[in-house]
Amino acid sequence: MADIRFFQPSGPFELRYLAEQIGAEAPSAESGNILIRDVGALETAGQGDVSLFCDARYVGTFIESRASVVVTSHELGRHAPSGRCLLFAAEPRLAFARIGHLLYPEARLVPGIDAGAQVHPSAVIGHGSQIDAGAVIERDVSIGENCHIGYHAILGTGVVIGDNCRIGAHAAISNALIGRRVEISCSVTIGGQGFGFVTGPTGLVRVLQLGRVIIGDDVEIGANCAIDRGANGDTEIGAGTVIDNLVQIGHNVRLGRNCVLSGQAGIAGSTTLGDGVMVGGQAAISDHLTIGSGARVAGKSGVMRDVEPGGTVAGYPAVPVRQWHRQTAGLLRLFGRKTADNSGET
Repeated sequence: MADIRFFQPSGPFELRYLAEQIGAEAPSAESGNILIRDVGALETAGQGDVSLFCDARYVGTFIESRASVVVTSHELGRHAPSGRCLLFAAEPRLAFARIGHLLYPEARLVPGIDAGAQVHPSAVIGHGSQIDAGAVIERDVSIGENCHIGYHAILGTGVVIGDNCRIGAHAAISNALIGRRVEISCSVTIGGQGFGFVTGPTGLVRVLQLGRVIIGDDVEIGANCAIDRGANGDTEIGAGTVIDNLVQIGHNVRLGRNCVLSGQAGIAGSTTLGDGVMVGGQAAISDHLTIGSGARVAGKSGVMRDVEPGGTVAGYPAVPVRQWHRQTAGLLRLFGRKTADNSGET
């Protein structure tokens, strides 16, 4: 159950309406009249709530749940006690997520520019956009329609923001071209200088970073991420990619479409990820590598070589996951023998 101090549901909705909107199987005529007011976990949901059962490990909780309706599959639905109202979907998790968005739609914008914002006269602000207090919009910035620029966000000279974007408070964006429907969370830095130095006679000399950051449509970037601009080329984030909090992306990195990067992952400069790559939390990927489309990188891995399309790697240094499992099992056997040998010492 959501805390109404922070989240206000837009319902109630009849179950038949929700089923139609998310593409689930139509409920019976009787159950179609049930009013759904909120979403909730199986163990806490009550009257008027819809919940989700998509994992057989929680069958006991499912049986005891007091939710008015449970979204599930036909296979899992056979565990239901008599009289339980079920909403069947081919992909229950997806269906439940869509119900959540129907009940809790994105907050409506309040179009206009707050008196406390600083907007350069040359900037272009699209119709219906909201600019919060303390925001700084510099020269020649272009912001599309129905955008929200949060408190104290900074958009540097020449930045382009597409329609229906959300820029979180204290974000700092420069040298960037951003597509449509992009969501950037609080305190994100985009377009800063990459980490590149050469040794000179009197110390380190920074390599010029003259590229941009290009972000495709429908990208989501979590809080406190840093995405460096390119050195000579561009840093590119493909459409539909999702980036968790605290992720570092170096200069000239190219991410394909629909990639997923978990928290605290880091990608060094000039590495390319294909479409649909998934990177686990705290994984580190070295520079000038190619990670093929559909590849998987396990959490805490250290990738130092290219990864073939569809491959899965783990460990440090990262190797194909089956090899990593064999290595781990071999170490366990080795240490097990050593422990047994030592136990016979006097």
